[in-house]
Order: sequence, then structure tokens, then C-alpha cells
Amino acid sequence: MFSGQGWVAVKREKPTSVSDLLGGAGGVLGKLRQGSAAADRTLQTVRRGLPPELAGEVWGASVRSGQLTLLVTSAAWATRIRFHAPALRQAATRELGIELDRVVTRVRPRGAVGRES
Repeated sequence: MFSGQGWVAVKREKPTSVSDLLGGAGGVLGKLRQGSAAADRTLQTVRRGLPPELAGEVWGASVRSGQLTLLVTSAAWATRIRFHAPALRQAATRELGIELDRVVTRVRPRGAVGRES
């Protein structure tokens, strides 16, 4: 690389090998696959714990540090879903084996990414 003073050596990171990416459950893709499966299990548990008219409005769910976060299509649906938080906490304990401290809804229209509410 050329700087104002002349050529400077640049240390380059060694590329990640394909075998490291694909390396079973411990590889990068294996960890992504495990995380995706956990998120899918959580979402299915949440949907089973809600009435059918509400279940379809939740399109994402994750658990971190005792908090269940639900991605919901609109504020109106989020309000209705909040009334079911106690039942969702019980379902998570029963089906996922986790204790939840709180349930949070985030309004995210399907396909929207990157904006915090």
C-alpha cells in the first residue's frame, strides 16, 4: 500500500478455509444453522401459544438473557399480542425449558431490516 511517505507493508488476514466454514457443528455455518434452528423453534413455540389470528402476525422470535423478543407486523398487533405475554412465558418454560423475565414486541413489517424502534 502506498502512503504519502512511500510503500508500506500491509499485514493481510489469512482467508477462512472452506473446511473451517463447513466444519460440522463447530464451523461458522454450523453455528449459523444451530442459531437458525433455535430461532425457528422459538417462533413455532410462540405461534402455538397465540390465537390463530395473532400467530400469523409474529414473524420472528428470539431469546437472549431471559428476554423473549417478538417481531410483529404492526403496532396494533403488537398491542394485542402483549396481552398474551404470561401465556407465552409459560409456553417457553414448558416447551423450550427456559425461564423468561420479560416479553418484548418490536414492530417490524415483514422484510424490514436495520431500524430500531
